Amino acid sequence: MRVSKALYIGETRGVHDLRFLDAIKEKYEVDAWFTSDLINFESIDFESYDLIVAAPLTGTISIIPKNLTIPIVGISLAYDVNSESLSSDLRVNLQRCKLIVCDCKYIEDKIIIEHSFDQEKISVIPFGCDLDLFQSESQKRYTEPNILVTRNWFPTHSNKIVIEALQLLYEQGLDFNCTFVGNGPELQEIIEKVSNSPMNSKIFFVGSKSPKEIRKLMNESNFYVSASRSDGSSVSLMEALAAGLICIVSDFPSNREWVDHQKSGFLFQNGSAESLSNTIREVLGIKPEVLSSISQVGIEVAKSKANWRKNRVDFIRVLVSAIE
Repeated sequence: MRVSKALYIGETRGVHDLRFLDAIKEKYEVDAWFTSDLINFESIDFESYDLIVAAPLTGTISIIPKNLTIPIVGISLAYDVNSESLSSDLRVNLQRCKLIVCDCKYIEDKIIIEHSFDQEKISVIPFGCDLDLFQSESQKRYTEPNILVTRNWFPTHSNKIVIEALQLLYEQGLDFNCTFVGNGPELQEIIEKVSNSPMNSKIFFVGSKSPKEIRKLMNESNFYVSASRSDGSSVSLMEALAAGLICIVSDFPSNREWVDHQKSGFLFQNGSAESLSNTIREVLGIKPEVLSSISQVGIEVAKSKANWRKNRVDFIRVLVSAIE
């Protein structure tokens, strides 16, 4: 019996791409092509495949021949749906997909409401994290104001807002240490700015780290902050929740699917450094035993919804249903 063949088209070999590919290989013989490789996509024999899986919903689907009848499963990476500049390509590409996978209810609602897509053809599957690696090993004490940020330095992640909030806290005399993990186009400018600031000794830039290295940093930290203006179900947030960090994130619909304010974490006004600084100051003033209870709720949220080992089974089921 012939093994079904799948073609995966992505933009880069990112964490999500590798995770999707690993899952697809469980059921299909798979080839992978990435737009970042600047290859000639006209050389691909699209007709030789039984299934095409493409992420995100914008550029990758646009290169697939229009007259192709092979089923396409499109995967939203959140920014493709959140970006107004990509909306025209998105509407056309959605109609070419037999099925859609997205990682949160917020993105599902946008696709249905704004692009009139059939809800029966959408599956919400959080891309999750490696709970075996990130799940909490021991109870934190929350007595040290050690903050961790694991978002890369791109405009949508708004790490500059975190820096502004920390500056406000420093000027108010609040003690803290903050470690930033990740790289990106905004990083060098911020390093230069912070190096000339009195709070230079409070902020650490460690660049990109492996998952195991991030887990070690989470062991050394008590609080996680993300000021991202736009998101789906953030894997960074899931990792922090699972590791028992107190999470302080922007008040954005997809974040509210994971963080219930003052119950499983804390929310601040999206885009406001002042609101973030006020929230951090509020959280650092809460008794450790209260923070411990909030942490436990966050850990349970991660256990119930963020286990990629479990969620990948649902992901594979969607792929199989596309060609049944």
